[in-house]
Amino acid sequence: MRRLAKALASILARVLVAPAAYPVAWLAPLDGRHALFQLGSHLMSLLPGLPGVYLRREYYKVVLGLRSKGFVIEFGTILAQRGTEIGSNVYIGPFCNIGLSAIEDDVLLGSNVDVVSGKHTHSFDRTDVPIREQEGVLKKIRIGRGSWIGNKSVVLETVGEGCVVGAGSVVTAETEPWVVLAGNPARPIRPRVRPSAAPSPRER
Repeated sequence: MRRLAKALASILARVLVAPAAYPVAWLAPLDGRHALFQLGSHLMSLLPGLPGVYLRREYYKVVLGLRSKGFVIEFGTILAQRGTEIGSNVYIGPFCNIGLSAIEDDVLLGSNVDVVSGKHTHSFDRTDVPIREQEGVLKKIRIGRGSWIGNKSVVLETVGEGCVVGAGSVVTAETEPWVVLAGNPARPIRPRVRPSAAPSPRER
């Protein structure tokens, strides 16, 4: 019964967001600066509660062409770039700012997490031109399957599979998989046990 109720809620959400989502998806070739995409993202971020979760999920499935299941994007979170990928069973907490990224299955992002599109989103070599007018390079930041990024962290580089990033950390270098990191810049504190290395119930 619960599964049926969720399926019906998803269908209703898809119908409700369709008038906004499909035009944003169809006009992608004309939206080179992502202005239309960002407008839709800002509007979707303001929808509260559980209805907002369902509406955002269906909206981004259409706009980003996602086939993922069960992901949650909470209130106040903004996606800034087309080309962002979100896996199944991902949780993105409130008030996050997500740049160009590939967020793999089962990732958890706490609240107020910033995923920046690499370390070179703005050039600043020239002094005769304002930084805001200098071109940058966007990099797709990958957050590996099953990782957990703590509240108010800033991610500027790839995070390996199964990592834990402590709250308030700043990830400036690509990380190894299965480690716990913290600090600014984030550094490994200790390794995590890989699932294959975990003891069986009989050995515990």
